Amino acid sequence: MKGKLLVALLGSFAASVAMADVSGVMTVDIQGPGGHSSGAYGNTNAVHAAARAIMEIEKAIPSQAQCVVSNFTGGVSVNAIAADGHFKVALKAKDEKEMAALKQKVTDAVKKGVDAENAFRSVKPGQLTGGVPSEVRFAIK
Repeated sequence: MKGKLLVALLGSFAASVAMADVSGVMTVDIQGPGGHSSGAYGNTNAVHAAARAIMEIEKAIPSQAQCVVSNFTGGVSVNAIAADGHFKVALKAKDEKEMAALKQKVTDAVKKGVDAENAFRSVKPGQLTGGVPSEVRFAIK
């Protein structure tokens, strides 16, 4: 009896380990030219791009059990066009395959949000503002 109970306990422990959740955090950094609001009105805004990206992430992964966005920061002043925007995306999946799919959804959503800000401001690829790229760009770690 003890042997059967031990085997049953070990079997349920192994099953729970096999079904363990996979989690991870992605850090999203968005950069743009920024500028002072009076002289650079119309420049792309990294905070606006980050907000657009977050909205796209929420559409792509609506479940808060799988995806939570936090630590949204950016900009340096109330009267400036933000040159930077940052946030974190915590992900939880049942396995590595699902995690890879979630990470791809986040990357696609961030690209879509950044592209939307560039399109809204009519920025063309390679265009410069004050010697720096006009378009908002992103990096994900």
